[in-house]
Amino acid sequence: MVSEKTKPSKKSLEVYLIKKENLLTLVSKLADEFEIIAPVRTNGSVRFEKITDINQIELGYIGHTKLPLKKFFEPPKEVLFTYTIKNDSVEIKDNLEQIAKEKRVILGAHACDIHSLEIMDKVFLGEYHDPYYAARRNNTIIIGEICNDTAEYCFCYYTKSGPNAQSGFDLLLTDVNDAYFVEVGSEKGKDLISRFSDLFEKAEVKYIDLKDEKVQKLIKKMREKGLPEMDKVYQDMVNAFSKEIWEELSKICLACGKCNYTCPTCYCFDINDEIDPERTSGSRVRTWSSCHFLVFTRVTSGEVFRKDRSSRVKQRIYHKLVYSVNEIGEISCVGCGRCIDVCPAEIDLREIVKKIKGGA
Repeated sequence: MVSEKTKPSKKSLEVYLIKKENLLTLVSKLADEFEIIAPVRTNGSVRFEKITDINQIELGYIGHTKLPLKKFFEPPKEVLFTYTIKNDSVEIKDNLEQIAKEKRVILGAHACDIHSLEIMDKVFLGEYHDPYYAARRNNTIIIGEICNDTAEYCFCYYTKSGPNAQSGFDLLLTDVNDAYFVEVGSEKGKDLISRFSDLFEKAEVKYIDLKDEKVQKLIKKMREKGLPEMDKVYQDMVNAFSKEIWEELSKICLACGKCNYTCPTCYCFDINDEIDPERTSGSRVRTWSSCHFLVFTRVTSGEVFRKDRSSRVKQRIYHKLVYSVNEIGEISCVGCGRCIDVCPAEIDLREIVKKIKGGA
């Protein structure tokens, strides 16, 4: 059984209620000074998008959005800086100056996505500090949401990233019929409550119990899947490094990279310089990459260090469950299920781990 993190006492929690119509009022007021990013249903799927109409917002969506929140902190393609050559001098314009001015509110993030940002923080704000990522993180308020139900691919319970968010949010919402139960998770969250106090009211203890009951129902439903605890398969994975399963997977994997691009904690990127034909100006561009691509490990000499598809399939899964533990102290799978959902070859991380645990 997966153990839960220690819960704060009910008396120590700073909790409120906000009626659903008042939440929309709050978002409208915040839109005067912040860019609002929220879930929107588009072409049958839910996506996080910049909001122009608050009536577009779809809270209470089940499962995961199409793409994770990482696209707002490490964009799929971004210009880091541009440069212009004039005579014997070079003029550089760093886009960090503009990024630092942007202020955003992300509304409706589920526990798995909230935790994914905490994992990304360990990478981009850890030993190697990324100023572009840091500026976006500092200027973003996270208003999370407890799921109303689980989806087919959800397994956040087994990665200890949900269904309850313990940290990483400024405010956390739980749907309690005609209102939202609101937990405060940071000084930013306290400031929002203080500034818009007329929209909130103090919550009674019963709402804490209602929230806990909802979380327990989600846990019970996920436990029926009978999966291994993903943070306890480290040694099993180490022992399985030379198993036949990786060759078997390589025969069906298309190496398309969809699992990497939709994963909320895959962060690998390429850096390229784009130069105009006259060589008087250019830009440095960062783009998402994928460890499944053949060229991912290609170096200047032309050598490719992971030519075999089996080694690339293995690399992604080992990074999530083994290498990440070595590097940042925890697994980097949050159980959102996006990789399983989008895989055209129907490769399922959960089934792979079950086979390895079973000695396959």
